[in-house]
Formats: sequence, C-alpha cells, structure tokens
Amino acid sequence: MQLNHRGFATLVLGAGIALPVFAQSGQSLMLEEIIVTAQKRSETLSDTPMTVNVVTGQQLADFAGFSFEDLSSLTSGLSISGLNFDTDIATRGLGTDLNAPISPRVTTYVDGAYIDQQRGIFSGLYDLAQVELLRGPQGTLYGRSSPAGAITIRSRDPNVQEIDGFIQQSFTEYDGSNTQFGASLPLIENQLAVRVSGLYDNNQNNDVENVTLGYTNENETTAYRIVALWEPSDRFNLRLSYHDIEDDIDIDPVVKGPGVDFDERIALANFASNMTNKSDYTIAELNYTFANDWTATLVATSQDNTISRLWDDDASPVRGSEQTVISKVTGLSNYEFRLASQANDFWDWTVGVFYQDSDSETPVFAETFRALGPGFTLLAKTTGPAVISGEDYAVFTHNTIYLSERDTLTVGLRYNNEDSQASQVFSNRLFRVGEDGGLSPLAEFEFVGILPEDQERNVDAVTGTLKYQHRFNNDVMAYGSYDRGWRRGAANVSGQPNPPVFGGFDAEESDNFELGVKWDILGGRGLLNVAAYYQVYTDFQYQADSVEFRDPDGAVMLASPVVNVKEAVSYGLDTDITVRLMQNWRMSAGLSYNTAELTDADNTPCSTDTPPGNGLWDFNTCDLEGERAGQLPEWSGNLATEYSRNLSNFASEWYVRGLLNAESEYYSASERSDLDSYASVDVFVGLRAAAGNWDASIWLKNAFDETAELKTERRSAVPDFENGGSVETGLVWVRRQLNPRTLGVTASYNF
Repeated sequence: MQLNHRGFATLVLGAGIALPVFAQSGQSLMLEEIIVTAQKRSETLSDTPMTVNVVTGQQLADFAGFSFEDLSSLTSGLSISGLNFDTDIATRGLGTDLNAPISPRVTTYVDGAYIDQQRGIFSGLYDLAQVELLRGPQGTLYGRSSPAGAITIRSRDPNVQEIDGFIQQSFTEYDGSNTQFGASLPLIENQLAVRVSGLYDNNQNNDVENVTLGYTNENETTAYRIVALWEPSDRFNLRLSYHDIEDDIDIDPVVKGPGVDFDERIALANFASNMTNKSDYTIAELNYTFANDWTATLVATSQDNTISRLWDDDASPVRGSEQTVISKVTGLSNYEFRLASQANDFWDWTVGVFYQDSDSETPVFAETFRALGPGFTLLAKTTGPAVISGEDYAVFTHNTIYLSERDTLTVGLRYNNEDSQASQVFSNRLFRVGEDGGLSPLAEFEFVGILPEDQERNVDAVTGTLKYQHRFNNDVMAYGSYDRGWRRGAANVSGQPNPPVFGGFDAEESDNFELGVKWDILGGRGLLNVAAYYQVYTDFQYQADSVEFRDPDGAVMLASPVVNVKEAVSYGLDTDITVRLMQNWRMSAGLSYNTAELTDADNTPCSTDTPPGNGLWDFNTCDLEGERAGQLPEWSGNLATEYSRNLSNFASEWYVRGLLNAESEYYSASERSDLDSYASVDVFVGLRAAAGNWDASIWLKNAFDETAELKTERRSAVPDFENGGSVETGLVWVRRQLNPRTLGVTASYNF
C-alpha cells in the first residue's frame, strides 16, 4: 500500500486520533489516572508540562510485544531500528549513529539508572511495569546527551505482601517461540521480598534465508532478572536489581539489487554472519525521607558488556570483504545523588550530582580481497583496536514554583564536564593469494585511526529548561517551554582505516521551543494531548552514510562517519488521544508530524554515483541544504482498540483487539531517495478469565502482508577476479523492513 502525505493523514484521522491504560474490570467509564516520573517525582500525566507517552507492561503483553522494536508500533513518532543489542532510538525526526562512541540522542534509564552502553539492554521486553517516552531535550534531569528525548524503563517490583507471579508462552510461524515468567517471594512480610523473572526467545528474523549457503537464520535470546526490595519503614527503601542478557543471533542481512527484491527476504553472504552478546548490569536505588519530608535518593549502576560481530561487508556471494568487531565494556559505573523537597505550597526543588567512569575496548579484524589484475589477487588483513575511557560529572537543579493555583513556573539548570581519551592504530598486512589459496606476505604498515587532536577531549556545557504552565480549569492545561540540549563530540571508531578528516567531530548544541495542551475530555472519559515544537541544532552531528573514498591501496571503500553540519532544524506536531467509548470498548490513537532537515550543509561528505578521485583519501562532498537530517518519515500514526463481552456462565470474557500502524515514506541517506510508506494491521482474538488470572489468544500481525523497506545501506564493490579491479554489485542492505505477516498464539497464567 503506497500512501502520499494527504492520504496518510486522512487514513489516520479518519480512524481516530499512544495507548491508554485500560482497566479490565469495574463499571466506571472514567480513565484510570496515569502516574509518570518524567520529572523524577511522581505526578499525573495530565499535570506534566512536556510530551510523555506511556506504555505499560500489560499493553506489551496484550499486543504481543516481544522485541523493543514493538514499542514503535504502539507510539507514533517513535522509530526503533537495528538489532536488539545494536539499537537506534529516534523521535522527533532524529536518532543517532550506532558506530560512534557517543551517547545517543535518546538516552535510556532502567530502574532509575542511566544506561550509557545501550547495546544489550533491549534484548526482549519482559516483566515490566511501565515504559515512558519523554520527547524533546531532557538535558536538566537526564543530562548526558538527550537532545531528542529519553526513555525510562521500570521493571516490576517484588510483592512484599504475598506470593505472586505469571508465566506466558507464545508460538509463531517460522518456528518462533517466546517464553516469559516472573515470581515474587516475600521473605519478611511487608518489608522484604525478592522477584525472579526470565525470558527465552527465538522469535526474530527466523524467516531470512541465506540462499548462498542454504540455511535460515536462527536467533536466540536468554535473559533473567533478580530484584530485591527492602522497605523496613515508610521513610526508607532499598531496591537492588541484577540483569543478565545473552544473545546469539544470525544476522545475514536481507539484500536487494539486480534480480533480488527486498520482500523476498533473502541473504547472499558467502559466509555466516553472526552476533553474540553478553551483558550484565547491577542497579541499586536507595530512598530516604527525612522528618521535614525532604527525600534523598542515591542510584548506583555497574555495567559490563561484550559484543562480537562477524559479517560479510559486501553482502555478496563473492568473497570480497569481511569484518569481525569485538566490543568490550568493563567496569562502567555511574552514580547519581538527588535531594528533593516534597509537596511544598510555593516551591518544590531538586538538586543533584552525577558521576560516571567508563572503559571500553573494541578490537577490529577485517579481511578484504582485491583483484589487481587477471591472476593477481591481493588480501589485506587489517587490525585496529580502539581503546576509549572517560570520566564525567554534572551538577543540576530543577525547581517548580507555584505562582498561583493555576500558574506554575519550572526552572532547571545543569553543568556538565566530560573528560575522554581515545586511541586507535590500524595495522595492515598485505598478501598475494596464490591459485591454490596460499598466502605470500608482501608488506606491512600502520595507520593512526584517531588523530592526536581527537585523542583527548575535556569539554563542559550548560543545559537547562524554562517552562510555564497555566491551568484554565480542572480539565484544560497549557504550557510553553524552552529547553537547551547538548551532545558532546567524540572520535569516530571504524572497522577500517578511513580518511583522517573523518577522525572526529565536535559537540552539538540545540535550542527547543514547545507549546502544548493537555485536555481531559468527555467528562473524564478521554484525554487529548497536543504539542508543537521547533528545535534548532548548531554543529549538528550528521552520519554521512555510505561515502566512497580511495584507500592507501587505491581501492574504493565505503565509510559512514559522523561529521558536523553547521545547522539543522527539526519541527513538528505530536498528538494523541485516549477515549473510553463504553465500559467494554476502548480506543486510542496517535499522530505525529515531523520535518528534520539540514539548513546549512555545504561541503558535506556524501554518497554519489560518481567515483571519488584517484588521490589518497579522496572522497565526494555535496551541498546538502534542504536534505533530510534523519531517516524517519514525516508522518506516523497508530490506532488501537479493544472490544470485549462477558460470558457470565463461564466467569470469562471474549475480546477482539486491533492495532493500525502507518507511516509515510522513509528517507534513505545512502540511496538519496524516499523508500516506502505503509499501513499495517494487527488483529487479536482471545478469551480471558473475568478475574484476570488466565488469558489465551490467537493473533495475526501485519494481517494484509504489507511490505516496506525502512532503512537501507549501500554495499562495497567486489573484486573482479577475471579482469582485475572491482565491480559494483548494486546490492543494498535492507537494514530494517516491515516484518511479514505472522500468525501466533499466546497463553498466560497469573498466580
């Protein structure tokens, strides 16, 4: 289904205008009150002067949300791409690159703790209480590079009163399965309890076939979590959590090109591409409330992560280029201490400090075949370990001043200081490949991958927020805000020697202006949120995708470095509505519009159809003014609804649930063109106990088998062994695409 912009908007608005929290029992038509912690204190969603979308753990279960990417179908204006442990989160038109050693534009917090190395934390969604998406700069309270937003994930607390738990099993086509469980055990009634939960999943990418090697991808994720909660009094609580995740995933990428359509979902790699991940992190959260009702909070985090990736870089049946990258982060730890007032009449304040220490090592191994002439084949073996370490600290304050019963002023300020060291040296060994496959050494040399000026950085920045909100009456609140965002510079880390000019990039700054309205409608049966924003980026960090350059051997290679563009602008509109139409009929919808474009971008490295010059490190540049700054669609929307009826004779009820997700055209920076728009429909039919202790459903995702490519990347040329030199294959990686129609069943039991 192809949709133009007008057709897309008509489709979504005609269906209705972020998913509500639906109660499954009771007779009231009033929406349940949604509590969020976006400003690091509990408050209702309708009182929070920013755009916040909430998805509960129950909603993820209802809509068979097995992967983190499923969140993007439940929230408009959110894009999640990549693999579970190599994930890019984007909102308001912009995400980040996955290769640079830099915090993403959308930061992530788990159980109150900042997670710097996001790779590994998104492998499966299980036993969660709530996920909150905060849109726009969050530089005061969430700091550390959050110019586009932040995601907070909260796992389920142990039950200190009684034993409880659940088990859930799902099966899908393509031999997929997903198993989840969780159980709470009180050790001291009303004071101390432990919760153990886990996940086993082999439900993703199982339909991708490597036709060169004759096998189908197999993916496996195993994870478990242990949470301990101690509440000896009303004033003190301590929460400890340990998270362990292991992944083993075949990543033979889907390709398109001459004779190959992306919707065939086939791979052509000449060897098996694989990624493995081992991540674990420990989080401690302590809260103490003093006699004057001030609350002290300490959050400490320790994280270790090792990822190994092996892939066919040219994606072709010809042995041309292959890479192995091992990323190891050890001893990464951060600490945050906050002191906050509670429920004052005039002024509520928060002050805090943040500190982080990190070390990472990324060994790189690459093999590239080149045909210099008929019968003369060269093999370049490249190693380039990257070592990165750093110390960061920040101090911040966030203040809410109640000017009157209807007027509130929020002022926040944060000072950041970051000190980092990075180094990367490439070693190249050249071999002549004999007819029998034997190797004869020819030469060996080294290149500095990170230039001296990029190896050590000490930077500081000030970010902040200014918000004014006015409540017209009990139902309508409006706000205006200004937020300052910042994102540090860094060195590019690559799997191969790149032009020295690609070595590093400078810090990025942004200014965001937002106007919003939150309106309780239909006498409390619905909630409407509308927000318009305009954000200007200076020294915008732009990933130049698939840039061809000339390497020291004279071969044409591809690089996707992060470079600075003088200015970029992002502006748009976010809307969502939740309505309880009847006691047994609920509906919600969201619609987002965004334009993110480069407004001052001359001499930017770019992908073109013209080969680069013949000089060492030559590459092409373009004036990209007016080009998309990100690879997200302008329009996106969703519609969710559920209708249920009681079966009184059986103390149960049947239900029908539907989810519409639609997006306008994606932009491919690699191909410099728009991709596909789409509209997909998921349908669920099920039966559940009225008391909520069991549920069984059959479902069909992407019911009409819609196809769409959502992110692409050009691949390198391959050796021409017959004539010498190299030839373009025309192959393109389809890094993300709409999953095919999938039939599944889910059964769960709560105790």
